[in-house]
Amino acid sequence: MRDFLEDLGKKLGETADTITSKAGEVVEVQKIKNQIRTLERGNERDLEDIGKMMYEQYRAGEVIPSDMISLCEAIEKRENSITEYNKQLSEVKGTNECPSCGCFVEKGMSFCPFCGTKVAEEKTEDVFEEEPAADAAETTEAVTEPETVAEVVGEAAQNIAEEIKADIDDIAD
Repeated sequence: MRDFLEDLGKKLGETADTITSKAGEVVEVQKIKNQIRTLERGNERDLEDIGKMMYEQYRAGEVIPSDMISLCEAIEKRENSITEYNKQLSEVKGTNECPSCGCFVEKGMSFCPFCGTKVAEEKTEDVFEEEPAADAAETTEAVTEPETVAEVVGEAAQNIAEEIKADIDDIAD
């Protein structure tokens, strides 16, 4: 019986040592993974900052590498679209954009709750005023020009294809 208890004690001691060393390994692996993630996040922020600086140079009219111009133009188009969508959103939600900070402020508020700037009251205009067409033929002609529509759609499809190709190239690198 004594031998059995001694063997059991040795096995328990060895098992405890193994568990302790495995736990230590797990903790060490987790520390290293956390350090890697921290460094990767730092790289992502720095790369984002580089991109922002390049785009700001483009917007300021400074010379940038030619392969960056198409990316900057694509960003600019998306920013313009975002601005238009924000205007539509503002109309749907019944809000105004603060001229100082750009946050949306409920209509009827005199001051922006985010920055304190006085918000000018929006003048109401009849957006749906239509001018009578001078000639019915002109109106029909403007609507039914298939070459123009085809050109616009073709250009848009080409731009989208170029953006997708650039994204694929970025992912492949």
